[in-house]
Amino acid sequence: MNLRRNRFALAFGAFVLSAGSAQAAANFYKPGDDNDPRIRSARFLGEDKRHMSASVELLRVQAEAGRSSDVQFPWLLADNYLSFGLRERADAIYEALSQGTSDPLQLARAQLKEARFEYTRGYLPESRARLLRIREGLPKELLIEWQDLLAKVLLEQGRNADAVEVLTAPKNGDDQSEYTRYNLGVGLLREKRAEQGHTVLDRVGKLAPSDRDTLALADKANLTLGWDFLQNQQAAAAKPILQRVRVEGPFSNRALLGLGWAELLPNGERAKRVDLEDGSSDKQRDPFASFSTLGVLLRRGQVDDDSMRKRHFRRSLGSSDQAEAMDRALSVWLLLIDRDPQDPAVQESWLAVPYALDQVGAHEQARSYYEQAIERLEAARERTDKALAAIRSNRMIDTIIKREVDAESGWNWELKDLPDAPETYYLQTMLAEHRFAEALKNYRDARLLQRNLEAWEKRLTDVEKGYSTGASRGTVDTGILFSRAKENRTELRSGVNIKLATEINLAEPGRYDRAVVMPPLRAPELKLANPPDPQVFRGTFEQVGDLRKRLDSLKPALIKMGDEQGRLLQEMASTELKSQKTLIEKYLVEARFALARLYDRPLGSVDEPDEYEIKK
Repeated sequence: MNLRRNRFALAFGAFVLSAGSAQAAANFYKPGDDNDPRIRSARFLGEDKRHMSASVELLRVQAEAGRSSDVQFPWLLADNYLSFGLRERADAIYEALSQGTSDPLQLARAQLKEARFEYTRGYLPESRARLLRIREGLPKELLIEWQDLLAKVLLEQGRNADAVEVLTAPKNGDDQSEYTRYNLGVGLLREKRAEQGHTVLDRVGKLAPSDRDTLALADKANLTLGWDFLQNQQAAAAKPILQRVRVEGPFSNRALLGLGWAELLPNGERAKRVDLEDGSSDKQRDPFASFSTLGVLLRRGQVDDDSMRKRHFRRSLGSSDQAEAMDRALSVWLLLIDRDPQDPAVQESWLAVPYALDQVGAHEQARSYYEQAIERLEAARERTDKALAAIRSNRMIDTIIKREVDAESGWNWELKDLPDAPETYYLQTMLAEHRFAEALKNYRDARLLQRNLEAWEKRLTDVEKGYSTGASRGTVDTGILFSRAKENRTELRSGVNIKLATEINLAEPGRYDRAVVMPPLRAPELKLANPPDPQVFRGTFEQVGDLRKRLDSLKPALIKMGDEQGRLLQEMASTELKSQKTLIEKYLVEARFALARLYDRPLGSVDEPDEYEIKK
């Protein structure tokens, strides 16, 4: 029993000591040092992606404490500035820190973050210049990140040879990420180094996925590789690669469309593998076969449609057995025709199915499918027109950002899902692009700041109303006011010790008969200084007036900024939808022309089957 009591006493004593030390640490700090709770709060806000609130808190500390003793204070302020999109302010702080910092790794990370910001915002020359400037003296642990970012910038600028050189010169292929390898493969294809590009993309397409992102990357690499083979009339190489792509996934529609055409195209030459001397030790030798889009992977999961829309391969049968080839193509395309009606791959399948039926002589079935295609394309065009009308009504942008309207994440904000609205349904590909996403961030931030000013305007109005009506002033006992005033009163001559002496030889009052001799009166010599400038009283009411003037000057600028970004977003969305509408109308012309040609054929041909049976 005594042992238990002793243990309890020791534990309680340790708890009291630890609590006392923690309280001492919490109570004793200097404003602006690393223990300042306001700086701790700013760190938390920054990690929670509330960068505007974090910046405001840090600026309050800076205004009250002057220069902070916390060495991480300027880094923290600059990071929050940049994360909220204030690049100029962040750059000024980083530039000052570069003159005296003893941590080159931290400075290099900050420079890479700035370069990434410039890249995503479309400031490609500035981003490239910054990356080239920091190359000398770059810490080794940041080389991979530097390579990946510079290659993206160069590919976006069309400097494909330079991008390939950046990714291959250091001979560190094994250390690069799968996304970097994909970009290398795209750069090689653009540089007409097809065999090396095929090798790199094939290896990316065979990677073992560890999450949804890498699974999508593998699908995209296979799609890119397969469509490249199709464009070069190498159907035999394309088929096994396109078959790697998931049947249900972001790239499945394009893969199914290409797989169907691969059944009808010439087999072409055998694909060759050429290893790239870039330090990669991957020795796979399995045959490959697929390619789809030449777009660099700027954002994970995004596909560039350019190569699909610009393909020019010859549509001719590549199999000696025409019926079997058509069966295989039709079985693939029939999986596709009932999918997303706004997907160009699905829309093309509406024409591909009757085309194949027409080729095997099933003209009646072909006519039926062409008529269905025309109906579906007309419906798709009508939906596109409605989406365009919704965009012109200014509803689209506010609908997109409605769910996270007050988020302060700034540059780090991402659109995680789309609201259930027709106009956003047709813009999924465009919404993933940097040019649209960054303009959307600017619009959202401008509206966020505008609402913040409106909230402050309401607070100031309430303060002014209280002064004019007295509604917010309570009655206070005058005794309490005097007692509070006396608490801080300083006594006059508090340090003077006055001593009184008794004088017994003084005459009684009225009996002093000597003449009073007074010295002559002289006016004192006065040296008057200039009067001080009159002090302007700046109470709460006067400060409110100054703040209102600042609000009145900021509001029009924010409204103008938000309106400009809104118009830019509407223009981009309208351009994308008009492009989709143009493609739909092109398919409509093709379908109507093919249908008219079929109607011109003589009916009841002896060789025409009643119904073509598709083998699955």
